Amino acid sequence: MGFAKVMMLLLPVLGSIFILKVPYPGKLELDAERANILAKFDDYYSGAVEWGAEQPAHDEANNKDAAERYFTLITDFFEYGWGDAFHMSPLKEGYSFKASMAYWENNFALHMGLKPDMRVADLGMGIGGPLRRIAEFTGANITGLTNCEHQVNRAKVITEQKITSPWHKERCNYIVGDYNKLPPSMETNTFDAAYFLESLSHSEDRTPPLSEARRIVKPGGIVAGWQWMLRPEFNYSDPYHMELKRGMEYGGGLRNLNKPHERHVEYEKAGLEVLESWDMGMQATERGWNGWWTSLTSGHDIPSILTSSHFGRKLTMWTVWVLESIGVAEKGTLRTAEMLEHCGYSAAVAGEMHIFTPAWVTIARVPLGEK
Repeated sequence: MGFAKVMMLLLPVLGSIFILKVPYPGKLELDAERANILAKFDDYYSGAVEWGAEQPAHDEANNKDAAERYFTLITDFFEYGWGDAFHMSPLKEGYSFKASMAYWENNFALHMGLKPDMRVADLGMGIGGPLRRIAEFTGANITGLTNCEHQVNRAKVITEQKITSPWHKERCNYIVGDYNKLPPSMETNTFDAAYFLESLSHSEDRTPPLSEARRIVKPGGIVAGWQWMLRPEFNYSDPYHMELKRGMEYGGGLRNLNKPHERHVEYEKAGLEVLESWDMGMQATERGWNGWWTSLTSGHDIPSILTSSHFGRKLTMWTVWVLESIGVAEKGTLRTAEMLEHCGYSAAVAGEMHIFTPAWVTIARVPLGEK
């Protein structure tokens, strides 16, 4: 067997061992912690994996606690499968998976009108991959916020290890906080713009985080969203459509996915003026790009075939099953992988049916003269 074929077989195994680690002191405590988080998460989304299940009951915390549990469970998996950007984007022949992602991140920044030295908030930043690239591309000073402490710690480590330019480093800042009620350090009328990059749909009601974004952004400033969205073709009365919706919400730690016109109402309730709204994923396919779902089905390049494609996800789950069975991986790791597979499969099918997109862009403005 050639070297390339051997590496294709070994990379998922080696990668899984890297992210899941080997036995070490304190592993039993982590086993119990993961099991406890998974139990709470599954109870919260009770029935989501069953046909005909209902939407979880209204959550006074606006899904904050469930989102934190979700990202504590899956951050290492996502970094292994997707790199430092926990979002999906259209893919271009001749571009790598990562280059395609970066292209659309910068495209998003251009639509927002970000410029050097602007003060910008990234609300729901993940581990900061898009933040770092947008800061470098535009020269803006970006403060990233997530309610998952593990993600902030990881963002800081990556920045120290991979960014050598002091100019670039000083433009990347990370804090722990809830975007439903931003921390005191994010003061009223002190930011030039704010954005949510695939983070807004983790809230049950988008009005509170959008209202907080409006509060901190100066009059005339932009509040933008790159969002998971049900396309207009989605039919709430179709049981299969609803099954895919529940699969994405459960496996993605999401709540209450809705359509553009319904999402616009949330922007307006938050006091924002919607300027533009379109499906960036569909726009890209019209330009000749491959659909964003390609990374979840056949894969786009060797790295995505080995990690995020249907084949890659199955291989990763098999590897995790082996590692958990022999006591290398923490208990509950396979259950976490299966949860992510539920989301990946549902999103891919819904994308191919053109009833869902993870790349709906809305550009809104804080009204002039309001504050």
